[in-house]
Amino acid sequence: MTDGSGGEVTRWLAGHARPLAAPDELVEQTADEDSPVPDERPHDGVGGWVRAASGARVVALGPAVVGTRELPRLAHRVLDGLVADGGVHTLALQASESGASLVDDHVRGGTGSPGAALEALGSWSWNTREVLDVVRDLAGEPGHGTLRVVGVDPRRPATAVQVVGRFLRTAAPDVLPSVRDALADLTLGHGDQATRRAVDRVRERLGQDVPALIAATSARQHDEAVRHAGYLARAAELAAAPPGEADAVAGRLMADAVVEALDAGGPDERVVLWAHADHVVVRDGSGGDAPTLGAHLRERFGDRYRALVLSAGEGRTRAVRRRRFTGRARTPSVHRLPAPPVGALEADLLAASVASATPAPDLALDLGALEDAGTPAAVTAWAAATASRRSVGDEVSPAAPATALVPCVPGSELDGFAVVRTVHPCWVR
Repeated sequence: MTDGSGGEVTRWLAGHARPLAAPDELVEQTADEDSPVPDERPHDGVGGWVRAASGARVVALGPAVVGTRELPRLAHRVLDGLVADGGVHTLALQASESGASLVDDHVRGGTGSPGAALEALGSWSWNTREVLDVVRDLAGEPGHGTLRVVGVDPRRPATAVQVVGRFLRTAAPDVLPSVRDALADLTLGHGDQATRRAVDRVRERLGQDVPALIAATSARQHDEAVRHAGYLARAAELAAAPPGEADAVAGRLMADAVVEALDAGGPDERVVLWAHADHVVVRDGSGGDAPTLGAHLRERFGDRYRALVLSAGEGRTRAVRRRRFTGRARTPSVHRLPAPPVGALEADLLAASVASATPAPDLALDLGALEDAGTPAAVTAWAAATASRRSVGDEVSPAAPATALVPCVPGSELDGFAVVRTVHPCWVR
């Protein structure tokens, strides 16, 4: 943003952004929470966002930069606040649907190790010390052990293939020869319409002669096989999609998985969705891109879907490098994040911090304040204009470098935006 409004936008941002207090500072703030004058209480950005999202059924946390220490820790703090606020019983991760079942088994049942569960999620970016801290917290804290963990990404269905294959070998070996090759291909992310038909045969067989299937195994194992076969159906649909339609299909399937998680929890259930910012923002595809996961959820839930994007000012991050001629590296490496350029949302919010009466290095902005009476016209215009924001995934390449920016219209795509001024590389396990 080049603030041609005489600084009006910067002043508005400075007046509405809230500092992201460090966790040890929150302890000191607790003593002031019973202040008889509400406006005298400390305004921590995390607490403000939790209050702003209190009526939402789906609250999305979208890191715009993968591979930092600070952004998962910030997501962890927001998750804790939302759970404490009440009604949240499910954490949905943009990770393997089938692999996340191992995390859920550990969190709620205490089975297996958290490290092995993270490895099943399908990406090195989940298998970090910061995410391990989240899983240990969920499994160990009072009240957290009841939080269900689900995956919403249909890719990487290896765990589902193992679960279904093991069940069929024991209870229905007759169907296995006709689907074995298709399931093996699906493990690698390959598939076509024949793959979908093979998965349909599996699901049909699991619904036939159910008492005999349960007698050969158990009711729990049958339920597990049916659930994982559903994951395979989504994985097969995505694998069979034409390349030009894959993003659209993935967004719709991930939204379906979130809705299923909500339905499983009952009419009052609330879900926290943790996915990359590119997925949680609300872009309806009118610009030629595929509708995002967030767009599907906004269409379904309206204002009861709330998206908070977590981003970074500068520092260093970690990502796997893909080179033009030598291909993908085996392990992630460290990459520099330069300061955000003028016109990026990160730069706007950090400039507002400098202009604030109480400057803070890290800030969160609830964009719901745009609806307040008296919002300056210049601010409304800023929110409706196309700016840019960071977009760094778990892999960088010449086409998608660590410095990558994507277009963003803050007033329509986001409900909140948080920036950590300085970030450091995550710790890979």
